[in-house]
Amino acid sequence: MSADFEEATPRLEWPMDLDINALLEGGWRPTPFQQFVLKIHSRCNLACTYCYMYEMADQGWRRQPRRMSQSTIDSVAARIAEHARLNRLSEVDVILHGGEPLLAGADHIRYAVNAVRTAVDPGVTVNVQVQTNGVLLDPVFLDLFDELGVLVAVSLDGDREANDRHRRGPAGQGSYDRVHAGLTNLTSPAFRHLFNGVLCTIDLRNDPVGTYEALLAYGPPTMDFLLPHGTWETPPPGLRPDGTDAPYGDWLIAVFDRWYHAPERETRLRLFDEIIRLVLGRPSRSEAVGLSAVAVVVVETDGGIEQVDSLKSAYDGATRTPLHVGAHAFDEALMLPSIAARQIGERALSPECQACEIRRVCGAGLYPHRYRPGTGFANPSVYCRDLFRLIKHVQHAVNDDIAAVRDRSRRRRASAQTTDPQRGNLTPMPLTPHSLPKEVFLELAAGGGGRDAVERLWTAQDSKRLLLLRGVRDLAEDDAPRVRHAYELLADIQEAAPEVTRAVLRYPTVGSWGLRTLHALSGGTPPAPWETPSAMASLAAVAAIRSGRSETIEVPVMDGAVVLPSLGRAIVPGAGRFAVVRTGDGEAEISAGAVTVRVGADPSWEGLRRIRASHRGVAVEFVVDDLDPNRMPGARRTEGRLSEAELHGWESTLQPAWETLIDRHRQVAEETTAVVTVLTPLIGPENGTSSATSKLAFGNIGLSTPPDPHSFAVTLAHESQHAKLSGLLDLIPLTQPDDGSRYYAPWRDDPRPLGGLLQGAYAHMGIAAFWRVERQEPHPADLLLRAHTEFAQWRDGTEAAIRALRTSGRLTAEGDLFTAEMAGTMAEMCAEDVPAEATRRARVSIGRHLAGWRQRNGEPPAGQLPSLA
Repeated sequence: MSADFEEATPRLEWPMDLDINALLEGGWRPTPFQQFVLKIHSRCNLACTYCYMYEMADQGWRRQPRRMSQSTIDSVAARIAEHARLNRLSEVDVILHGGEPLLAGADHIRYAVNAVRTAVDPGVTVNVQVQTNGVLLDPVFLDLFDELGVLVAVSLDGDREANDRHRRGPAGQGSYDRVHAGLTNLTSPAFRHLFNGVLCTIDLRNDPVGTYEALLAYGPPTMDFLLPHGTWETPPPGLRPDGTDAPYGDWLIAVFDRWYHAPERETRLRLFDEIIRLVLGRPSRSEAVGLSAVAVVVVETDGGIEQVDSLKSAYDGATRTPLHVGAHAFDEALMLPSIAARQIGERALSPECQACEIRRVCGAGLYPHRYRPGTGFANPSVYCRDLFRLIKHVQHAVNDDIAAVRDRSRRRRASAQTTDPQRGNLTPMPLTPHSLPKEVFLELAAGGGGRDAVERLWTAQDSKRLLLLRGVRDLAEDDAPRVRHAYELLADIQEAAPEVTRAVLRYPTVGSWGLRTLHALSGGTPPAPWETPSAMASLAAVAAIRSGRSETIEVPVMDGAVVLPSLGRAIVPGAGRFAVVRTGDGEAEISAGAVTVRVGADPSWEGLRRIRASHRGVAVEFVVDDLDPNRMPGARRTEGRLSEAELHGWESTLQPAWETLIDRHRQVAEETTAVVTVLTPLIGPENGTSSATSKLAFGNIGLSTPPDPHSFAVTLAHESQHAKLSGLLDLIPLTQPDDGSRYYAPWRDDPRPLGGLLQGAYAHMGIAAFWRVERQEPHPADLLLRAHTEFAQWRDGTEAAIRALRTSGRLTAEGDLFTAEMAGTMAEMCAEDVPAEATRRARVSIGRHLAGWRQRNGEPPAGQLPSLA
């Protein structure tokens, strides 16, 4: 345990006096930790002069064990698994850090990575990255990282002269040659796919453009320039807090201009990418700028739970908490004022920052740089002038480009006019941006919409997926020729057989693969194994098969399999990174080494299966995808395939469910056939069922084995609502950016952000509507009581959620209109009488849920409870 916590002098500077209870009462809820920084070794083999670990205010490293013990690693792994389980996380990031993490040794690193991945529940992805100085980066470590799928980021400050100003060995010798050798190993063809980028700390004496180009020579996928740590008490080198100049802003502007105006994108530069995102109104993914909640926690070598380690530059003890992985859950850390302060958006800004025009972009900069004795962290950044100058410069550059694009578009429209020979006048060529008629928007808001509305949403998804393909093509660096060939082949097939290409690209996993791959290429997250640009070749192969075209295409092999989305997978054990697909006359074979698999007719081919139902001349068919690794991001998917008996059970339950929908819920049936094409089997809970929809995979819903026809039918109604709203939100934002406020949802165990509450309310409006109809039918007594009870429970719960949405003050104008229509639909339901016994049962169920919620999360904000609570 961190025994030295109590040695630190207690400080009542902000945020230590932050009132957590007041935040909770006002609706704020913490954002779960997503990134876990593990200090697996506390010492370093370099002696960098600017290091916050060893050269600044906090000297706690002297009291740490050299290496994190295996027992501490086991405790950390268990706590990460617990946190992911309690907060329903589908993905976590683990950063191996130090000191120098490679000093822990290859076996110890393997133990740490395997411990975390073994501890988490099935379906939780653990992305691992190591941040190293590169000195020890030899083939032994790289083989290990390749085996474990660990990405590698390296610290380097530029060329030899720039790097060796500060990054020296204990005896004062430069480190450049050793780091260069490590980077040469990392960037070799065998290991380049592990390269995750370089970190560079700025020194004003180093030429900015020369530094950028020296780093660029290694071909890093990402760069990040770090401002040297300093505070108002101990300003960074070359900066006068009381001056008027902005030397670091000017230094970064020189790099920005060189990077931004390059003929083609050379690399991602994280600070600039994040500022551009913020200027365009998107949330930040970095703690350096913006107001997004910081979801990072550090575990020290002794197991102490700490804040981000850069705070060591502020004062001795700034990072410490009284918590330890051996005794405390990570959720407890979320309730500490020092950590909550990083998750409350503008409320954490000083008055000066709150009055600033660029506050939402700047966000007061990196938190440690705000520190001043007496006022704590309630100050502007010591780099305030520099950040202002840089952000305004970026803002002007982006706005100028947007204006230029609009001007070119206007000129193209003018030059694209053609003469109508019949009328003798000029007729503009049709340009059809996506739009949604108001009447369709209102029909969707009321809970309906029908096939026409869904097809409009699908048309927008078509464009989205084409843009994703183009983005992946443009950003792909590894296997770029293969990716471009696949893109060109898809374009050729689209021109010759547009319906075939549309069908291929509408397969739900195309959306999840495309968006996650593009996000990884943009530096948003470390890529998972299947988030590879070369998977575009698999889509091209499917399009070639479906169009009857003769082609030879190299496709990626992952985990001994070749996946062809919408078709199935070929098992090719012992294959290398790629296999060859040969297509012709609607047939195909896959060759990998000495193995050849015929698609659709081979023991090594596992094809996707379908279930069907038909009633009154209306048929429905779903692909059951229990193979594709991109099929349902974030859900607890079944690991193995459904047996034939299980598949038959699903189809047998679907038939009466479909009869129910056709006979009494015709619009739901119509929307379901239009929006849902794929079902993904999920692991069910101990009691009840589970279902899910991913905004990444439009067209797919996940569900556990349906226990009865009514459960199957209401799940289709429920998840179709989710899918419709996800498609609508790609066109029209209904909520403002998340400000950290959280809300009570009567169907969830965790507090929900406003967007999540809206999704749940819209979906449960569909559930209430389903049972509203069913309770009018002459069902057996037990089913009729269930219908009345379900209607009463979800009617009241949904009405309360809509009430919370409408009083949040965080809806857009369109969101206000949308929820007003939802409220109108629910008002009709709330006017209906419910039998006393059903009301009693609904009240008991609502009360049980609320009691559990209170035990886990405290009292819900006032005015958010169902009337039956």
